[in-house]
Amino acid sequence: MKAFKKIDVFLILAVILITVFFALKANSREDEIFLVKLDGKIYTELKKPGDYPVKDKEGKILTIVHYDGENVWVTDSTCPLKICEKTGKIKRGGKIICVPNKIVIESQTQELQTW
Repeated sequence: MKAFKKIDVFLILAVILITVFFALKANSREDEIFLVKLDGKIYTELKKPGDYPVKDKEGKILTIVHYDGENVWVTDSTCPLKICEKTGKIKRGGKIICVPNKIVIESQTQELQTW
C-alpha cells in the first residue's frame, strides 16, 4: 500500500499554502487602526505614536491615551476606579472601555474601497 499519491501531496501543499497566506494576511497591520470614541462618536484615530488627550465639550481632559505604534493604553484618567488604566496595553483586536467617561478605544479595520 502506498503512503501518499500525487494528489494527496498536492492537496497537503495547497492547504499549507492557503494557511500561510491567511496567517500572513491576519498579521498585516496596514489596514488596522485604533479609534477613540467618546459618547459613541469617533473622537480621534490613532495613526502616529504619541499621547492623545481626550477632552469633554468644556475642554476638560478626561483621559490620556498613549499609542506606541503597536500597543495602546490609558496612562491617566479622571474616572474613580481607574479600570481603564488597569486594563493595560492592548494590541490589534483589543478594546479598552471607560464607562464613567463614556470612552471606548478599539482597533478597527479600514475598508479599502475598490471601484
